[in-house]
Amino acid sequence: MNILGISRSPRFSPNSVARDRAIFTAVAGELRRLGHDVRTVCEDDFRDIGRADAVYNMGRDGAFLAALAAGLRVPAVNPPVALLRATRSALTRCFAEEGIPIPESRAFRVGETSAAALRPFAEACPDGVWLKRGDACAQSASDVRYLHSGAALDDAIRDFARRGISEAVVCAHLCGDLVKFYGVEGTDFFYLYYPTEGKNFSKFGLEKINGAPTGFAFRSGQLKTCADRAARLSGFIVYGGDAIVLPDGSFRLIDFNDWPSFSRCCAEAARAIAARVDSLDDARRQPALFSVSSYL
Repeated sequence: MNILGISRSPRFSPNSVARDRAIFTAVAGELRRLGHDVRTVCEDDFRDIGRADAVYNMGRDGAFLAALAAGLRVPAVNPPVALLRATRSALTRCFAEEGIPIPESRAFRVGETSAAALRPFAEACPDGVWLKRGDACAQSASDVRYLHSGAALDDAIRDFARRGISEAVVCAHLCGDLVKFYGVEGTDFFYLYYPTEGKNFSKFGLEKINGAPTGFAFRSGQLKTCADRAARLSGFIVYGGDAIVLPDGSFRLIDFNDWPSFSRCCAEAARAIAARVDSLDDARRQPALFSVSSYL
């Protein structure tokens, strides 16, 4: 196949430019090893698809994704329409309705829902809440905040409004073991680890809030099954996320996003991603349908 690879703009790789470049380059290498002709371009320089039978895409800019979606007539991993639709707010609504285990959450439009209306929810969460940007991926530490009081929530929402953030999600903080996971839907690849155990890279340093893991027993296969289902719902075939494992072994997804850097498992992930892209010429293995558009 002729495959177009589209890399991520540095502005969407806070503290992770080299890591994102590494996985993108590794996937290109694996696809070439499988016999494909691979052409690459950065989303900042994208003009058109040209001659391509499939696309692998790390781009995130809204205008770029709209242009790619408008001209796309071949399968893509990850699909640009999924990236446009599956905002954090839409995913929160979708996962709650579809039975994906997540913390108690409220998705809302900044400026339309008053902070006062959210105070009862915040005050009912004894361990605090998280306020997260809902209209786009987090691009700075100020887009994701851990808050202890209703007053702090008021101030944070006002700051979101000042910065032009249109949607947000507030969710309960859960005390438990923080687990980070990476996966590729439609493959056996699934990698997880405890980010607060030992010295690990942290994009914004927020993992330390949950502290060192206790080691609660849980079934990693169940987490993979859940994460793969979230991938099909969202359209994020190449995905990453975080979960909290509770003392009883149950878990809740607290973050789910498209195409992480896979910095701890780059070579293994690149092989799985390349295999998934390689399978796109098989009609039975087209990118998953997703239902998140129902929750916009």
